[in-house]
Amino acid sequence: MVMLDDVFRPANRVVVRLLRSPVGKLAGGALLVLEYVGRSSGRGFSTPVGYQRDGDAFVVLISKPGQKRWWRNFREPWPAEVTVRRQRLSVTGVLVPPEDPAFFDQVEGTLDRLPWMGSQFGGVKYNRRTGLTDPQREVVAENAAVVRFTPNS
Repeated sequence: MVMLDDVFRPANRVVVRLLRSPVGKLAGGALLVLEYVGRSSGRGFSTPVGYQRDGDAFVVLISKPGQKRWWRNFREPWPAEVTVRRQRLSVTGVLVPPEDPAFFDQVEGTLDRLPWMGSQFGGVKYNRRTGLTDPQREVVAENAAVVRFTPNS
């Protein structure tokens, strides 16, 4: 199976360079550069990801997680660095499981602003008035992942 991480790697290198350049201040409201060392490989990785702020934390909502690998490094708390608007911060990332109310808070917060993104999470048609139904929550739980990056003190 071809992983999306592998398909986008060449383009991601270009985006990472742009985000680290002076242009990065402009694009930094939507994208950050995530840098981490793989748990198994010990190799360093840099990848651009979309994010949302939640207080001091950076929250990344991952669509099609079965086709991506990077987020698996954060199943348990794991150190990383993020570059946002050309500012580099040490963070700890951890996967937010669907059982945690914060998972659906993040998903619904995103869908409330960008309802079209429901198509990325199993074809869910999001209704702002009613929110996610229980069957939609089940679909989203299988088709999304959430990783929260908290700055280290």
